[in-house]
Amino acid sequence: MAVQGRKRSGKNVVSLLLASTILGYVGVMAVSADAEAQQSGSVASATVGFNIPAQPLGKALNSFIKSTGWQIGYSSALVDGKQSAIVSGKLTPETALRTLLSGTGIEIRMTGPKTASLLAGGQAAVNADGTILLEAIQVQSKSGQSVLGTSSAADTGTTTISGGQLNGRTGGSGDANSVLRNLANVQYQNEINTDAGETDQSVIDLKPKEVSISGARVYENNFILNGMEINNVAGSVDQFRSDSFLVTSNNFEHYQLFGLHSQTVFVPTDFVASTTVIDSNASARYGNFQGGVILYDLEKPSTDRWRASVTTDYTTSEWAKYNLLTPTGLNPSNVARNDYIRRRSSVSVSGPVTDNIAVIGQYSTQSAITHKDKQKKYVGNERTAEESESDFYRLQAVAETDLGDFTLEGIYNTYDQEWESALWRDTGMILGKDGLTTKLQHDYGFEDFSIGGVAFNNVKLKSVLSYNKSNFFNDGGENEARLYIQNVFRSGAIVWNAREISDWCQSQPGMSTATSCIDGGWGYKEQGQEQWSLSEELTGDLLLGSFRLGAEYTSTEAHRRRPEEYTYHTVSTVIFNSPTLAGFICNGADNCSSEQYSSRKTVYGAYDISTRLNQFNFYSEVDQTWEWLNVRAGLRASYDDYMKNFEVAPRVVATLTPFEDFSISAGFNRYYNATNLAYALRERIPRTTPWTRNHDPLTGAVNGWVEGTTLTPYENHASDLKTPYNDEITFGLSGKEPLLDGDWRIRFMDRRSKDQFATESLSSTVNTLTNSGHGAYQSITGEYSKDLDTANIEALDALSFNTSITWARNEVSNKTYFEDNLEDNHIYYNNQSYSEAGFSVVTGNMDIPLRLQAGFASSWFDNRLNVDVSANYNFAFRGVRDTGDTIDLYGLEHAIYEDHDFSPTVTVDLSTSYEIYKNEDRGLMLNMKIGNLFNETGNVRTGVARPWSIGRTVWVGAKATF
Repeated sequence: MAVQGRKRSGKNVVSLLLASTILGYVGVMAVSADAEAQQSGSVASATVGFNIPAQPLGKALNSFIKSTGWQIGYSSALVDGKQSAIVSGKLTPETALRTLLSGTGIEIRMTGPKTASLLAGGQAAVNADGTILLEAIQVQSKSGQSVLGTSSAADTGTTTISGGQLNGRTGGSGDANSVLRNLANVQYQNEINTDAGETDQSVIDLKPKEVSISGARVYENNFILNGMEINNVAGSVDQFRSDSFLVTSNNFEHYQLFGLHSQTVFVPTDFVASTTVIDSNASARYGNFQGGVILYDLEKPSTDRWRASVTTDYTTSEWAKYNLLTPTGLNPSNVARNDYIRRRSSVSVSGPVTDNIAVIGQYSTQSAITHKDKQKKYVGNERTAEESESDFYRLQAVAETDLGDFTLEGIYNTYDQEWESALWRDTGMILGKDGLTTKLQHDYGFEDFSIGGVAFNNVKLKSVLSYNKSNFFNDGGENEARLYIQNVFRSGAIVWNAREISDWCQSQPGMSTATSCIDGGWGYKEQGQEQWSLSEELTGDLLLGSFRLGAEYTSTEAHRRRPEEYTYHTVSTVIFNSPTLAGFICNGADNCSSEQYSSRKTVYGAYDISTRLNQFNFYSEVDQTWEWLNVRAGLRASYDDYMKNFEVAPRVVATLTPFEDFSISAGFNRYYNATNLAYALRERIPRTTPWTRNHDPLTGAVNGWVEGTTLTPYENHASDLKTPYNDEITFGLSGKEPLLDGDWRIRFMDRRSKDQFATESLSSTVNTLTNSGHGAYQSITGEYSKDLDTANIEALDALSFNTSITWARNEVSNKTYFEDNLEDNHIYYNNQSYSEAGFSVVTGNMDIPLRLQAGFASSWFDNRLNVDVSANYNFAFRGVRDTGDTIDLYGLEHAIYEDHDFSPTVTVDLSTSYEIYKNEDRGLMLNMKIGNLFNETGNVRTGVARPWSIGRTVWVGAKATF
């Protein structure tokens, strides 16, 4: 490749991450030195805040499990008809469990640091060796399935995925966002795509899947990784071109920054303990979104002993099923399949340093490689390789002291994806990213106290200081490129050949027109952000429930820059057109030789655009229960000095429980969009300056360059507008069904998008934003989740099942998005004109009207065999599709779209693993993951230029634990 080197602004960040973590760790050690000497318990004896009212024992145990993450084994007959005791305050989990069971006659047998079995008092049999013989029990744990809601009755829009379902939903990709697939109100499919063929870039693309939640755009979600926001506030969409431009166009684009993403850290599944999605009824503690909130909780440090694990996974195009999806089912151009090899591996080490300090260090790497053919006009350079790599580093230290609990964590992620131009000589580009996020967190629990006779219990203060820095870049090597003429055709025959470039540029075989070759690079561009954040949150028990108060301050500096100007020589004048001259006379002129010289160039000016903002957030919330009525009411207030708007977002959810295991809920919520600095960064990008020159027709002397008129800069004005927001109304029913005692819920959601940014194009370069955009999203969902009783099934240790059905409708006004551009492709549908970007949302923003999903997670043979399945069914629906015809409107060519009946589709992903060796805590497990098991092609189609679509994929791997 022509890329000279990776211009990472954060290339020393790994050293910074390690150094800062070590220094912080030393500081924590110093603070906790005295406390450690007095510490006699282990981390396993840490206290937890409880607020479990007296209720049926089975329901109380479920609340205990949700609060602690413990696994409790018991028979359903043991708890039927029994009532729990009240558990309130800051207690160790074991003490809380004993309090919960007081008066029931049930005894506890601890089977591990966070596992226990329940048995009837005095009824346990004892074997000759002294071991206790228990009756068949049911392990009550939410690991391995989809959990609906939380311990709060108001969280009716929350779903948590863990255990086997984490594996079953990824299809082997290793992308944590793939876990979100098929969840209610999460959309990721584009069934109307008529050019869905694989490319050399798509088969090595390791970036996370972009998803739409509750009808919002893919960059309007709030991703939170272990309590740290990892969102790209500098903008993940440009108004110039999409990433597909690199592989679908023969032109060039030097304004676009390719490879942008809505997340600044790409999360691998290797270390994810659970994923929580909030698609509605979000607590006031969450802001900066119009879609949903995604919480990734990573594995915690081991506190009882040192543990380690090593994983490796592999797949290849040889194991994949390729499908021809062209309209005719043929491959007229004999386009070869895109080959690839993808690898993934990880290492995790965790354990206690002292009785009260534990650490965890993790590393994950993913890589991919493919090959592509260069144009045959380039001598000796017919095939080239393209690679991508994503590396993830994590280090966390947790210390429990008398001064509170301290958590110090650093996560660093790098991503590189190579692109090699097939049309240029030896020109490539690295689409890269660096992302660093760190935090120092302090959790402190207060003694119970009273103010004015009002008791406050289990009061906790969480303080978090966080820092994150990210940088997306395109490293295209040299800042200059030039077009050369290799030959001249007349009447279908070559009449002139360039001699000076014949060692690397030759006539294109089979061509009857002039051959031109391009040599040089694409230059360097970058976009990044740096954030400091300080937050304080106070929680506790108050009156008949709980309260929450919080404040956040965030300082953000964002930049977009081209450090050096870029020059592209677009026209060459050759000596053949001046037959009276023996050759050109350069006299030291640049890009000039005796047989040809550059006569036109375009200069892209250097720029360094930066902007900053300060954002303040305050929120308060109470969650109170009066017998059969629960109300959670909250308010979130925000202000930033970029939009200069003071925003107040009410959050209210009321839940009625007229009888046991049945609830009715209703909510009203407002969500304001995150402050997006994309507009400020893009409104001052300079346009190009053309330069021309010629030569003396008598002497052949090349004259100097003459500057042309610089084009007007692109503009997008947003700072004086209102902040876009959604108003949401929800209704829901939930409970437990009597047959299998499974959790179910039925929900209706209506969101109205207001004051959305819309584009008013004043010229081809100036887009004035307004607040005239609007939209609506409605959905009805039914969900069910159950850990099934496997006590009577031989060899089956655990089985969980979940399913959901979702109907959704999305309506968005046209010309809504700032990335619309008069130079963009346009679409004509139902007598209206749309930009391509806007139309992709008008047609559903990847939303299928009616979807059904189901998932199974199972463990067999003493948990040695695990089989996890995830399935999705799209019902038939009526949508739109490109007809292939065009129409001219307002001087712009529009593709004509019309209604189309789409067929139903079903996709199934399978994940299996088997532990072939186990010796106490050591083991070796083999695994296989099959994505799209039955090779469902769906309704998408491909074009003749990219005719192949990948269906079924197979991954194999292994995991060793120590």
